[in-house]
Amino acid sequence: MRPRRSYAPAAAAAAVLLALAFSIVAAADLYSVVAAPREERTDDEVRRLYEAWKLEHGRQNGNDLTGDEDERRRLEAFRDNLRYVDAHNAEADAGLHGFRLGLTPFADLTLEEFRRGRLGFRRPNATAAVRTGNARYLPRAGEQLPDAVDWRDRGAVAEVKDQGQCDTSNQGGHSFRAKSRKNGDLHFVSMQKNARVVSIDSYEDVPINNEKALQKAVAHQPVSVAIEASGRAFQLYHSGIFDGRCGTSLDHGVTVVGYGSEDGKDYWIVKNSWGTKWGESGYIRMARNIYMFSGKCGIAMEASYPVKKGPNPPNPGPSPPSPAKPPNVCNAEYSCPEATTCCCVSEHGGQCHAYGCCELEAATCCEDHTSCCPHDYPVCNVRDGTCHTVKTRVVLKCSLSNSFIQNMASNVFPHSLLCCVAQSVNSPMMVKALSRKPAVYTGGEGGRSSW
Repeated sequence: MRPRRSYAPAAAAAAVLLALAFSIVAAADLYSVVAAPREERTDDEVRRLYEAWKLEHGRQNGNDLTGDEDERRRLEAFRDNLRYVDAHNAEADAGLHGFRLGLTPFADLTLEEFRRGRLGFRRPNATAAVRTGNARYLPRAGEQLPDAVDWRDRGAVAEVKDQGQCDTSNQGGHSFRAKSRKNGDLHFVSMQKNARVVSIDSYEDVPINNEKALQKAVAHQPVSVAIEASGRAFQLYHSGIFDGRCGTSLDHGVTVVGYGSEDGKDYWIVKNSWGTKWGESGYIRMARNIYMFSGKCGIAMEASYPVKKGPNPPNPGPSPPSPAKPPNVCNAEYSCPEATTCCCVSEHGGQCHAYGCCELEAATCCEDHTSCCPHDYPVCNVRDGTCHTVKTRVVLKCSLSNSFIQNMASNVFPHSLLCCVAQSVNSPMMVKALSRKPAVYTGGEGGRSSW
């Protein structure tokens, strides 16, 4: 008798395939739910967010000089970026990303405009055939490195500034403070605590495509690196550990000032040069110890640090105090303190007979002879006591009386029944006007006030 055939293996295989099919469908359903953007924002909501964003970042409204067409382009770019931010953050809330996006200072730029305006890394050794790096920070067997390092806590990192489109070549991008050399390494301290000048003799490269070597170098000092930062997620990065898509076409120079871990995820602490309103107060945390030798966005490809070999120059000592600025002279008889503006308070026949002082430099003197406005809000609204970036618009709001409707049947058009009221519409970009202070009369003995 032939042995009975067993169907167990076939049944098991079918069960595996069925489970796999269900998992694929479930994953597809999950992704379709997560990837779906939030309900589209209304046009009014977008415009309110845009006006608030412009106020926060000091953007001007479109006018006859800058062009209303450019303002419309900026609004559409902002709307598109806002849609992208909403979709990404919905996915981040579902656990698909480890970082969040926001309305950064570049939220009104297209991706191409952002790339043209902010990226421009140039390799310092572009003609070199091979880059290998110095062996100083090669990892050694059994070597223990600190679990976390942050050079900001030691006062060794200069404050974040918005440098615009600078030449951020690898050897020119160092933004930290050095004190002295010991055993070939630079020791870093806060410049507020020590005024000694340190001359940098040269630079050395960290061994390329080696995150462990980069970690060892950062454990000793901040390190300048190059990364690819041309993606939209970089343009709008707000917070978290950046694990988004990027390549290795290096186009931006930054500084690694530390490293650490959070919830089991390793990261680099990277200082950028786009101001404190981008990212985490000007910094970005980038994923560390990833599966690629080059590191996230090529961070381990071109890293360098300064070295000190010779003696330091002598300490020049403290800088001499700056000479005191002379008072702001209004005319032969009146003057105002430095960093203020002379404004006429008494005028007759085209001649000013007395001056007051606006406590702002290069201010606009309002025609009421009592108030003044900042130079970046130069348009005075004397009636409301406010300052604007553009002139206040006056609009007519009209309404019809009931008698007009009653007379429509007799084809009578009583123009007098059309009631119009003039109302001012202020620009959303405004500040409160300042009052002028008395100027000092210098035409007599000892001086006296103009009021």
